[in-house]
Amino acid sequence: MALEKEEMNPFDRVTAALKGEPTDRVPIGWLGRREVGFGLPQVTVADVVREKSGYKLYKGIKAMVERFHPDMIAVMTYTTVEAVAMGTKDKYFADQLPAPIDYAVKSPEDLEKTKIPDPRVDGDLPCLYNAVKKVSNEFSGQVPIGAGTVGPFSVGARIRGLWDISFDIMRRPWFAHDVVKHATEACMNIIEGFREAGATGTSSGAGSETVLGIEHFRQFCVPYERMYHRKAKKLGYLSMSRHICSGPSADLVIDEFPKFGFDNLPILVWGYYKDAQTMQQKKKLFTEYAPAVAVGGTLRASDELFYGTPAQVEAESVKLLDVCSPGGHYFHMADCCIPPTTPLENLDAFVISAKKYRPKA
Repeated sequence: MALEKEEMNPFDRVTAALKGEPTDRVPIGWLGRREVGFGLPQVTVADVVREKSGYKLYKGIKAMVERFHPDMIAVMTYTTVEAVAMGTKDKYFADQLPAPIDYAVKSPEDLEKTKIPDPRVDGDLPCLYNAVKKVSNEFSGQVPIGAGTVGPFSVGARIRGLWDISFDIMRRPWFAHDVVKHATEACMNIIEGFREAGATGTSSGAGSETVLGIEHFRQFCVPYERMYHRKAKKLGYLSMSRHICSGPSADLVIDEFPKFGFDNLPILVWGYYKDAQTMQQKKKLFTEYAPAVAVGGTLRASDELFYGTPAQVEAESVKLLDVCSPGGHYFHMADCCIPPTTPLENLDAFVISAKKYRPKA
């Protein structure tokens, strides 16, 4: 089926959707991290994320943009890239994202020696920094471009280890605070570099924080996120993408998100929601705190999108759109990282179903 000619450009569509104003169609959000496995033949995921020039990542992003024409680009690779630049050791794979095998901070003395990373030179961050430059040179003015981190608490957990920082929270909270403070400085320095490279939007959020109970989330996540959001605004970022990852407390701590300062920047709160009805409820909640806010996610990237058929993906997308798209403040995107080997036919179904979608009369 041929798609209708679009009446709005991505910038206008994104801005209108965040404000709850009418759009010509539903905005398509981030489609990562499928791009790390796309664009160049005979290239592994490990090849892409470790190449400091960022060329392979840029080529993957370019191929994704030219095939799917999303309404935003997020330049990202893997969720421990900040920690690796600070000393955490990862194992790399051919067809999936790297995973940590040894953490940088085993003692307070280690924390003192852990440097604040420079995204231009440290670890695998240059891949991102240089890819942002290349993507900005090609697509700036055509589509919003973002780059960010997994956020202060998750970076802290990935230099310390989730079990160990959980122990610290209970037995020596002063050290847990020191770790997250250091991680906050790291995150702010990284996004300062990305802003210099050309990113206009930034991001935060990953799974480590959704193991925290509400009180610990308020103590060890909220104040550092507020610092991070304020820094992003000071650096001149125009928007924030805030991820909510699946975890035992995800359904509880998401109600604390407005305390990050939703009035700082237009914000997209996307990721894991229990179901479409829950996401619609949270959309109504968030609009009470922010003049420009949207939600997205729910459809499971590593389940429905990866293992489903195109027909199943389209059917689930339409169900989601029927519930969550009315009234705007909605972006069509998966709940988390799209696996690098996700069938492209499924992504076609996911994107086209949303671009064709028109609300029921």
